[in-house]
Amino acid sequence: MQRRAVFGLFLLPLARGQGTCTPTPALTQGPYSLRDVPQREDLREGLPGVPLRLLLRVRDRACRPLEGARVDLWHTDALGRYSGVNAPGTFCRGWQATDERGEVAFLTLFPGWYPSRTPHLHLRVEVEGRVFATQLFFPEEVQRQVYALPPYRERGMPRVNNRQDGLFRADLLLRLEREGEGYRGGFVLTLPF
Repeated sequence: MQRRAVFGLFLLPLARGQGTCTPTPALTQGPYSLRDVPQREDLREGLPGVPLRLLLRVRDRACRPLEGARVDLWHTDALGRYSGVNAPGTFCRGWQATDERGEVAFLTLFPGWYPSRTPHLHLRVEVEGRVFATQLFFPEEVQRQVYALPPYRERGMPRVNNRQDGLFRADLLLRLEREGEGYRGGFVLTLPF
């Protein structure tokens, strides 16, 4: 319950700031989606990296929370590797079902980067057989802070910044705040159906 109270206050400006329930922009799911991943909140599997706590709120076009939606989250580890693709395992992958408030929370790591993309998170939401996919991005100021720390530091800043990434959208930037040694962020996903 405390998680909801803290994140609820954090998401309040996001929900109010949208004014209307304009659908969240859809983006490609990407080539590295896997369906056989664990249902879990903590995706870190003991890997090194800067902690990232996310609260996602899923709603329909009428602004109603969607309960029971499957929300898959996946991204690279601190070294820019996808589990099940560039490395074995299921690290930085998982799914959860939304609660009665349309919310899910994940504890993961700030992703690393790979040469052709700016750092991002993949999201896939499934509701009654309908699928919505998008990606979330990170402010470059936060990237500079994170990539100056181990284990990211040895690779430096991404080769592709937000403006250079052909999929980047400013309206898909995460709002992040410091939390201990890491960050927390929230995002409201308004599905187009």
